[in-house]
Amino acid sequence: MIMNRRKGVAIAVVLVFCTAILGLLTVLMMNSRHQRGSYSMQYDQTRALMAARSGIQLAIYKYRVLPSEYYRIHQMALDVKAGAPPDEFNTTRDMWLYDLKSENADTPAAKIKAHLDISAGGGPDAVAAGSFEFGVEEFDLVSRSLHGYTQDYLRVRAWGSFRGTRKTMEELIEVKIAQ
Repeated sequence: MIMNRRKGVAIAVVLVFCTAILGLLTVLMMNSRHQRGSYSMQYDQTRALMAARSGIQLAIYKYRVLPSEYYRIHQMALDVKAGAPPDEFNTTRDMWLYDLKSENADTPAAKIKAHLDISAGGGPDAVAAGSFEFGVEEFDLVSRSLHGYTQDYLRVRAWGSFRGTRKTMEELIEVKIAQ
């Protein structure tokens, strides 16, 4: 007789635990349902930052491959600050930045944009899954004179957007310039 009572208690304990777990899952699902909007917003912001990071990495790569071309532009910027006409500088700078904007067809940035769009779940022709855009706003050399030496940095400011969410990112990269 004593054994029969314990069989009924075990079933009751299992039912209580199952009810508690079901109640906990219901509460968790209700709480996460209200935050779905913020999750998608964070997803879009993260993707936009990823696109901006792509622009920065592309700018760093172009600088490392073609440093003399960039230093020519930098010298032109210094000449403009000294009073030279800015027309040639603006044209040359725009040509330098042309490859770093995803809206320009047949550029390295456009190829990266195509890969990002595919990674977002859309095919080459699909825009419904989300569309990336990015570009480099500023790319200049910053020098700081310290105790007996000069420290040089490249400052790259890029923007990225995904589904209309736009983010900006800036990075300083230490460079060594031969004196």
